Amino acid sequence: MGCSFSGLNALYDAVNGDGDVWINENKFRILRQLGEGGFAYVYLVKELGSDSSSSDDSRGGGLAKKVKDKSHLSGTYAMKKVLIQNAEQLELVREEIRVSSLFSHPNLLPLLDHAIISVKATQEGNWKHEAYLLFPVHLDGTLFDHTNTMKAKKEFYSTSDVLQIFRQICTGLKHMHDLYPPYAHNDVKPGNILITNRKGHHPLAVLMDFGSARPSRRQIRSRTEALQLQLSIILSSPYIWH
Repeated sequence: MGCSFSGLNALYDAVNGDGDVWINENKFRILRQLGEGGFAYVYLVKELGSDSSSSDDSRGGGLAKKVKDKSHLSGTYAMKKVLIQNAEQLELVREEIRVSSLFSHPNLLPLLDHAIISVKATQEGNWKHEAYLLFPVHLDGTLFDHTNTMKAKKEFYSTSDVLQIFRQICTGLKHMHDLYPPYAHNDVKPGNILITNRKGHHPLAVLMDFGSARPSRRQIRSRTEALQLQLSIILSSPYIWH
C-alpha cells in the first residue's frame, strides 16, 4: 500500500466533531474525539453510506473494496489526523504508513486506508500537510486505561488473563520479527496496547502505533552511527536489547 498524496484525497469541513472527511474515495462523519498527543488527534468516525448490518462483502461501503479482511469492516473506525510542520515530519509519517502496511496479524492494528494532503498555513499553526490514517476502532481503551481503572476499584486481572494478554503481544511481535528484514516495534508500553473485553473469553490484545518501528538489524559504518545507536538504546524499550 503506497502513500496517497493529493490535495483531493482528504477534505474536511470541521475537525472538532460534526464534520465530514474524505479519505480517497470514501466519506466519513466525525462523531467525537477519542484522544490526542503531540500534533496527532484521534477521532471516532462513521463511514457514510456504509451498512454495518449487512453480512455480504458490500458492507463497509466503498472501504470494502480496499480492505481484504472483511472482519475489520464495522462502519465505525478510528481516524488519526497528524499535523505535519516540516519535511522531516512528513517523511516520518510516510514511513509510519509504509511500515504499518507491512503487517497482517490479529494482534497488530491494521492500517485500513490513508491520505496525505497539502494545506495552507494559518495563523493558528504553520503546518503545511495533514495526514489521515484509518484504523479499526477499539472503544474499550488501552491496557494503560484498564489498569488505572482497575487500580482505582482495587480490581486485578486474573493470572490467566495476564498470561493471555502477554502471549498475544508476543505473537504480534514475533510476526514483526519474522519479517524480512525483521522489524522492532521500539515503543511497547501499556498505552500502545488496545484491549477489547470479550464475554466468556480472555481479553483481545492488539499492539498499535508503529511510528517508531524500524528494521531491527543495523549496519554500523562509522563512529557517528555507533554513537547514535548507543543513544537509541538508552531511549528505546528495554525488550529490544535483552
